[in-house]
Amino acid sequence: MMDRMTRVLALTMAVAVPATVAIYREARATDTPTVSVTHEQSAATPAATPNASKPAVPEQPKAAAETASSGQAVTQQPASAIDAPPPEYKVVLARVGKETITVPEFMKYVTQDTRLVQKSRNAGGRAELLREMILDRLLEEAMRQEGLLPQDRTLDAKEYMQAYQKLAGKYFSKFEAPSEEALYQYYEKNPELYGIPPMVRIGQIQFQVPDKADEKTKAVAKAKAEDALKRLKAGEPFTALAEALTDNPQGRVAKGDLGFFQPDKDEWLRKAVEGLAVGQISEVLESPVGYEILLLQDKRDAMLAPYRNVRDNIIARMQQEAQAKAREDYAWKIAKKIGVSVEKPELKNAIPASVAADIKAPDEIKTPEAKNSAETKP
Repeated sequence: MMDRMTRVLALTMAVAVPATVAIYREARATDTPTVSVTHEQSAATPAATPNASKPAVPEQPKAAAETASSGQAVTQQPASAIDAPPPEYKVVLARVGKETITVPEFMKYVTQDTRLVQKSRNAGGRAELLREMILDRLLEEAMRQEGLLPQDRTLDAKEYMQAYQKLAGKYFSKFEAPSEEALYQYYEKNPELYGIPPMVRIGQIQFQVPDKADEKTKAVAKAKAEDALKRLKAGEPFTALAEALTDNPQGRVAKGDLGFFQPDKDEWLRKAVEGLAVGQISEVLESPVGYEILLLQDKRDAMLAPYRNVRDNIIARMQQEAQAKAREDYAWKIAKKIGVSVEKPELKNAIPASVAADIKAPDEIKTPEAKNSAETKP
């Protein structure tokens, strides 16, 4: 196999490969995780101990080094016996053909970048990260099936990049230039990519309702909200009532000020502030968490780069997204041939629902040898 830096360089330079895959390949080339990420683990069968000649502590990844030099906190702490089991114990998260993805491998991938550590803190984020690892294994298998990865020697960076580009060029690199209308629609739908989108600054007094609350509990919370609105209309300061009444802890310490939000990204908020003038207080609004009274403190129009100036960037982004989708679609076709299974129920969304029904577990896939053997039996 290629050394760590060679593999990272090759994948980073390859066409339409997400950065997370390059990080994952770097992680796979190291042996010892240095940052712990909490994961549920169970007992597993001992396996072969990794090569002890490799360094015990991998070099600090570039992303982490840049974060540290910028003064931001880097989550670095000793791995506990629970979070980092001995190398000989490998809890399997997923199976991809004849290969497995284990908890230690997942941790090595995640802990190369603090952004991935943050994403891994909930089951949904962990499923997305596991999906990237599965896709990477599937593409490796595709390169082997195409005869692009020799079995008898180690590839250098240039050869590995050429192998991946040959695969991409054959199966998922085609891109038809969008129409001018489609480009402009993308520009309008993604203002945060090309400047500062429209923003509103919100003050909030929130009255929370527990999940599955009965009607009596809801009525009590609504009555509190209506009483607060009467006091506001009578002239009491919004900040004073927010500090005294809101159930939002962050809002309480900030006296109701929640800061700036992008209303286009939150349908409930967009409707809530629609029609409000700056300085105006809303009526009592039912929200996903209970009841709220909002104060529109400020409203700022979008400040975007002119379309003409970012047109080439839009084309590049749309091409990258289209190729990434084509890459993923192609990988799931390989999955149907070799089989993929996710062993942890909470991570089952690593395989998209749109393809899950068509993908069998590896042990349910008959190999060509097995098929031939079955056909020759009397």
